Amino acid sequence: MLTKKLMALIFAIGLLVLACKDTKKEQEELNQKLEQIEAVETALDSTLNAVNEKTEEVEQLIKELDSI
Repeated sequence: MLTKKLMALIFAIGLLVLACKDTKKEQEELNQKLEQIEAVETALDSTLNAVNEKTEEVEQLIKELDSI
C-alpha cells in the first residue's frame, strides 16, 4: 500500500518536472518570437522615418517648382 502511494507520488513529481521543462521551452520560443517581432517593428520604424523624410523633401521640391 505504501509502495503504491510512493510510486504515485514519484510519478506525479515526474510529470511536474516534465511540465516545467515544456513550459521553459515554450517560454524560450515565445521570447525568440518576441525578439523577431521587435526587430520587424524597428525596421518598420526606420522605413517610416525614411519615407517621412523623403515626403518632406518632395514637398519642398514641389514648393520650389511652384515658385518658379
